[in-house]
Formats: sequence, C-alpha cells, structure tokens
Amino acid sequence: MGSNHNWYAAGLVLTGLMIGAAPANAALPNCNPAALAALSVVNVTIVSAVDVPASGANPEFCQVLGTLRTTGFGAPDGSARFALTLPSPWNGKFLFLGVGGFAGTLNPVVNPIDFLQSLPKGYATIVTDTGHVGQGLTPADQVGATTDARWALTAPGVPDEAKIVDYYFRATHQVTQAGKLLVQSYYQAPIGRAYFDGCSNGGRMGYMEATRFPEDFDGIVAGAPFLDIRVLLAALRFQKTQLASPNAHIPANKLPMIDAAVRASCDAADGVTDGLIQNPGKCAFDPKTLVASTCAAADTTCLTPEQGNTLATYFTALRGENGKLVYTGAAVSDLDEGDGADLWGTGFVPPTSFTDPEPWGNQGFSPAPISWQFMDHAIKYIVKRDPSFDARSFDQGGVGFDEAALNLFDRRTEAGDADIPGRLERFLAQNRKLLVYHGFSDPALPAFRTIRHYEALAQRMSGFDDLRKNMRLFLVPGMHHCGGGPGPNLFDTLTALEKWVEGGLAPDAIAATHFVNNNPALGVDRTMPLCAFPEEAQYRGAGEVNSAANWSCTANARALEVGPNGRQAGLGDHDDHDDDHDGDRQ
Repeated sequence: MGSNHNWYAAGLVLTGLMIGAAPANAALPNCNPAALAALSVVNVTIVSAVDVPASGANPEFCQVLGTLRTTGFGAPDGSARFALTLPSPWNGKFLFLGVGGFAGTLNPVVNPIDFLQSLPKGYATIVTDTGHVGQGLTPADQVGATTDARWALTAPGVPDEAKIVDYYFRATHQVTQAGKLLVQSYYQAPIGRAYFDGCSNGGRMGYMEATRFPEDFDGIVAGAPFLDIRVLLAALRFQKTQLASPNAHIPANKLPMIDAAVRASCDAADGVTDGLIQNPGKCAFDPKTLVASTCAAADTTCLTPEQGNTLATYFTALRGENGKLVYTGAAVSDLDEGDGADLWGTGFVPPTSFTDPEPWGNQGFSPAPISWQFMDHAIKYIVKRDPSFDARSFDQGGVGFDEAALNLFDRRTEAGDADIPGRLERFLAQNRKLLVYHGFSDPALPAFRTIRHYEALAQRMSGFDDLRKNMRLFLVPGMHHCGGGPGPNLFDTLTALEKWVEGGLAPDAIAATHFVNNNPALGVDRTMPLCAFPEEAQYRGAGEVNSAANWSCTANARALEVGPNGRQAGLGDHDDHDDDHDGDRQ
C-alpha cells in the first residue's frame, strides 16, 4: 500500500499477532469455548478460544472468536463477529479497537504504536466487523473487503436494515457492552477503565460512541475521523471532473512535479524551509501556475488546462446549489509518496474507459483509486440501492451539488454521521476525554473537516481553553491517512490518553518520529512535537531542523491562520451553522 503505517497495514499487524497466532497447550484458566460459553453473556456465541503463548513483548493471552446477536433500534436482529484477547496478566482495563472503511473485517484500523503496546500493557482488547463480512474480488483483497458495500442490499432496491444500522452504530455499542461482561466475568473482577482507539472509520466509531453512548468509554482516541459520509460526495465531484476526458485526468506520475511546485510556493510560510509544510491551509498555491496551453496530458513537466481544473477541484470545497458548504476541499501538500492522492484520488493506472460506469473495471474495486471504490459502492448499494447505477450520474448539479441528490444521500447515510458538535457535549460534560489526531496531508479525509468541527465545538463552549479541558486535537504535518507521508507520523496516543484520564495530565505536546522512507530498518530522519490545536510547532530559529529539540509548542494560535488555499478548501467560513449539513441538525 506504499506505507508501513497506513490503516490497512495496521490491520495486518493484528492478523499476524492475534487472529492468526499459533495455538499452544492450554495453560490459561478457562481458555476454552465451553468455559467461556458458561459465562452466559446474553446473545453471545463463542466460536473458538485458543491459548496463545507469550512471544516477544506480548504476554500469553486467550484469543476468543465469537458472534453477538444485535437487537433493537428499530431494525431487525443482526449478527456481529468479534475477536477478544484476554491477556495474562490483565491490567484491569478494556480497549476497543476500531475498524476501517465500510468495516466487514476483524482487522483493526488504529494507531499502530497504540496497538503494538496494548497487549504488553495487559489490555483486554476487542474488535468487531460491525455486523457484516466485506468481500473483495479475491480472499486476499483486504482493501476491497473494506470498500465493499454489497452487503447493504438483500436484493436490488431492498436494504439490509440490520447490517446498515449495525455498521452505523449498533454493533459497536452492543459489542462493547457484551465484551465488558465477558472480560469482567472471565477475570471475576470489575473493569477499571474502558478506552476506545481507532482511525478513519475507526475514528468515526469513536465519535459515534461519544455522541450516542457517552457512558461506554472513559477516553477515546479518534484518528482522522470519518465524521460524516458526505466526504464521498466530494470524491464524486473530483472523479467526475478527472474522468471528463483523457486531458482532464491527472496521472500519478505528475504528482511529484505538483508537490515540488507547492513546496516552492509554501514551505517557507511556517518560518523555515525544511521540506515540511506545517499548515497547508495557510498556503497560496495556484494550479494555474503549472498550466501550459501546449501541454500534453502525459507531460510530467506541466498541466493541461483541463488538468489544472481537475487539481483546483480537488483543493476546492464542495458546495450545494444554495452555496452552503457540503464538504471541505483537500490540502495542497504532499500528494505523492505512494499512499497519497496517487493511491486515493488519481489512481496508479489510467482508466480503461472514460465513459463506462466502471472506468477502471472490476466492479468498482482495484485498480480504481480508493476514493472511487468507496464512493461508487456507497452510492450504488447504500444510497440508490441499485447495483447497476452509474454513480457519476448521481450529481446532476452545475456549479453546486444537486440538492435533490444531496437530500437523498443525507436521508440514507446521516444515521452513521458523528458530525454534530452539540451531540458531544454530554460526553465532555461527564469529564471523559477525547484525543483526536489528523494528518494534515490526508488524501482520504481532509483534516480541514476535523478542524471546522473542532472550531464549531469551541464556539458552542467558552472557547478553546474550555474545550481543551476534555478534548484535544493534534494535527500532524505531512502525514497521510492514519500514517504514511513525509511528516512525523509515529506517535503514542494511548499513553497520552491514559495519563490524561487516570492522572489528570492533559497532553500539550506529543512526541512524533519519522523513519527514512517510512521504513524503521532505515533509521530515524526526523522528530518533532505535535501541538494541541490551535498551537502549531514552531522552529526555535537555530539547530538541526529535523530534531524535536529545536521545535516548541509555544502559546501561539498559528494553526488558526488561514491563507488562500485554506479559504478555498472551506476554512474560515461558518455561514452554514457549523457544517451540520443544512444547518437544521442540532
């Protein structure tokens, strides 16, 4: 996938360490299906229980696979798989791990540093597929499993209401409740603290828990949150633009040229020219500077006029026909790297057809860019409920997005949204903690959306100081989606959350590291503090720029500074009542 630390790779870590671990002779007490079934947790079926020996930093643990019958919330009963680890010794804590995309797997999408230390710390952990099994084109297609939404229909026109509500929120909450009962019954002791940790859709799951079921967790780590499903409409508008003609499509091999031009325009804006853009929202890059009227579509030194328009569309906020914001634009920084806009937006190979409903073929799976895969399946199977529908025909709007289509999209997806600031207030009022991080160069879910949400919540309260008592946002310069990219993308949020919840020590800064080519075997090439928004890391003016010792999180509000690219993407504009869709959702 181009990065050792993206959200799919993080899931594969679990596959190796937990799901596929080798069995040992039973040594842990009651680590067998009969004993666990005898705990009699309602609606739980134990499928297997295997004693896994200690290995490396991991202690011995009982690996439990099971299913939970999900019920209620106006939907038919469903069934959610879960994987539970019961370590020896246990630290008295419970950790729920989120999953990515449209879920459907037991591979967690979580900060990899947090995950790798969860078992050594003694956490009982649990993960669920949220009530359905995702399937790519082959059993090995892990990406396709999480972009697959065919499970949302029982037949054309007939939604699977159980699976949809389970994906949106029901399965996470009810697996949390059942998991806690299993853990407490197994150890015959109460749970001291309960935490949630997830990125991407895992971040959405954490926000959904905080907004709907605030008593479930004492603290939540939410990375790059999939706050609202409308992001797929921005993906639709971009894909329609780049598929308008061969001259409009930007091939991946043009992205290094674009990145070089953006750095030349913006790198020094944060006070130091170091190859890293701290705040792409402050930039003033204009794609027209790369346009040449004689440029060929394949020329890697320039953009055609149509490609210039495609790039501008990518950076520009999507608005409705009434001018209100639908979704923010993307950051101008770090489009290349193998897990940036090349993976998510442009694709690594050109479409085989610019007019076919599936321009890359393969039923909307790879080799289509990931944003196409998600958008295509969501519109076909969740919104239109028609497997043969051409997703590009969904938006019939001109400058603004088609209002009728927008209303239909919202009706069929908003139950899975966690974007309304006011709904977090109960969680925060109970002195629970929410630690959010987001890569500033995220090509999948723009960090600008998370910034707007955080700012809107601060406006509802008494400002950032009040909000930061229980919720903190850390923006990661140069990081892509849940990892990767050229920025400092490895950091420990679980320990920071523990210290905050258990010791009252709020994180002002989190130490972050970047390895050469994102490969730990090649050594560290950069360290830097991540600062609690609205503060931004600032170079002290002397010393090695790649060393965290020469950067500080001073009492500044530099992250609030907005330039032309930020305004283009939708920052500094709150005319739509905090992005609560059409302003009516409070």
